[in-house]
Amino acid sequence: MRAKASLHIGLVFSALLFALLCGGWWLLHHQFKSALITTTRTELQHNMQLCRQGLMAQPLTFWQSPQAVSQWLGESARLLNVRITLIESNGTVVADTMMPSHKLHQAENYHMRPEVKAALKHGFGEHIRFSYATQEQQLYTTLPMVFPDGRRMVICFSKPLYDVGWYKEHVQGNVPLLFLGMFVMSLGVGMGSGFLLTRPLRQLAAVARQRLQGDFSAALSIKPKHEFGELAHALNSMSDSVITMRRHEEWYLAVFSAIREAIIVTDAAGDIIFANPSAARTFRMGQTIFTSRPVKHLPDPTLQELFNRVHTTRVMVRKEEVALSTARGERIMQINSMPLATMGKTYEGCVFVLNDITTVRNLEKIRRDFVASVSHELRTPLTVISGYTETLLEGALHDPAHAVPFLKTILQASQQLTALVNDVLDLSRIESGAIDYQFTSVDIGGVVRKAVEFLKPSLEKKQIRLDVRITAGLPTIYADARYLDIVIRNLVDNAINAVDERNGRIRISAFAMNKEVVRLEVEDNGVGIAKADLDRIFERFYRVDKGRSRQYGGTGLGLSIVKHIVLAHQGDIVVNSKLNHGSVFSVLLKVAHSK
Repeated sequence: MRAKASLHIGLVFSALLFALLCGGWWLLHHQFKSALITTTRTELQHNMQLCRQGLMAQPLTFWQSPQAVSQWLGESARLLNVRITLIESNGTVVADTMMPSHKLHQAENYHMRPEVKAALKHGFGEHIRFSYATQEQQLYTTLPMVFPDGRRMVICFSKPLYDVGWYKEHVQGNVPLLFLGMFVMSLGVGMGSGFLLTRPLRQLAAVARQRLQGDFSAALSIKPKHEFGELAHALNSMSDSVITMRRHEEWYLAVFSAIREAIIVTDAAGDIIFANPSAARTFRMGQTIFTSRPVKHLPDPTLQELFNRVHTTRVMVRKEEVALSTARGERIMQINSMPLATMGKTYEGCVFVLNDITTVRNLEKIRRDFVASVSHELRTPLTVISGYTETLLEGALHDPAHAVPFLKTILQASQQLTALVNDVLDLSRIESGAIDYQFTSVDIGGVVRKAVEFLKPSLEKKQIRLDVRITAGLPTIYADARYLDIVIRNLVDNAINAVDERNGRIRISAFAMNKEVVRLEVEDNGVGIAKADLDRIFERFYRVDKGRSRQYGGTGLGLSIVKHIVLAHQGDIVVNSKLNHGSVFSVLLKVAHSK
């Protein structure tokens, strides 16, 4: 049987190899023949171009002497080893280097020859045909000649394809012997390959047979069996027995361990029989995956009640969202369940998949808050603008006592709209990485003074005491002055909004922490920030006190913009605050020489 398998594969390989060799020979034969013809064609075209140029350069007296024409063409033909024929546009032969002048009237008309027709119509003609005069395949190439007086002629170069004929005689004549050699070589290589390829198949079949008997330590050996049938039988049996019995547990364990979602499986009695590592970590259930335990071992009563409800009612849950107590605190979980049943539809338990969607819900809440905030911020100034504009149009425009205050109110409302739009656009550009920062050595004191001067009207309006302390000889920092100014303005503006009128104090200080880092602090004695809000104040659109923020036109974008700019400077920002005791925002920036 081994010989049979080897024979089958050997014959297939032999046939394929023989087909490839024959195809390769056929392709090579045609390419070589084409190359010979192309070489001859190129040579003829080049020489014919030169000959035509020579003829066109001859004077009128030359063409009035048929003998001079024939002599010139004869010398050219002997030099180039070609036959040259000169033909009138109507097909009459004017001169032919292989025909005496006195016999030209006996020559057939060339008007219907394909190469002549092509030359007159397309500017170049070519044709290959057998010549009875030379008893050879002949290549004919033609070019038209147009004289100043409008007369048209065709010059024809022809040459026997000696190289093609030699190739056919000496190479194609040995085709049967060549094919026989290729067949013998293909048969030898194919049979040898078949024997070598079936050797590992025979060994695999022997090992598969031994594994069916429960021996997994047996070495490879050759057995007198048909390789392909034995291998198919062994692989099918191994799939049904060995892999199922020995590998499934490890495979499922690896899959469930890698899943991010918490997966818990209960049996028909409602007890937990499986919890993947994510579930064990989330609900503090220990690290043993397949340990059976009652549902009451779950730390959250709500989850216990849900598991008991599903076990009792056998009603599955789909995307049910529940707030649960976990090792990470209270989290929002989306729960799905799937029943486990045998072929007889007997209830065997249930699979619960718990997906932590706390982050998604927080983002949705932030989005809703932002939409509400922006809607409110847009509605208020738009209402003001609309109302005062209508009042002005109804006649107040011509009342100086009311027109100027109304216009100032409209201007203030439009400025609020512009600030809101600019904040949204700035944050969008910063987060998308579209900002082209121009980092240079920057004097932080100068930037602080510029920002304070810009916010001076707001400081004076609330009668805030400002204390600016810039350490003398402070090194320059590596920053973009434009965006550093935005950082300082936002921090100081937030401090202004946080403090009370007349009692407000703000301190701006800058000093070197070491040779590489400069620390900028903005401290106020305002309302402060609750501990629960400290982790979220740099989120987009998050506002600690929505009422106070709206009072001063805040959108919750300022600190998010500040953090993105500071991170782009490879710096850091931290905040220390206590409710009703003020806040300190600290920005750490790199010294310029450290770059």
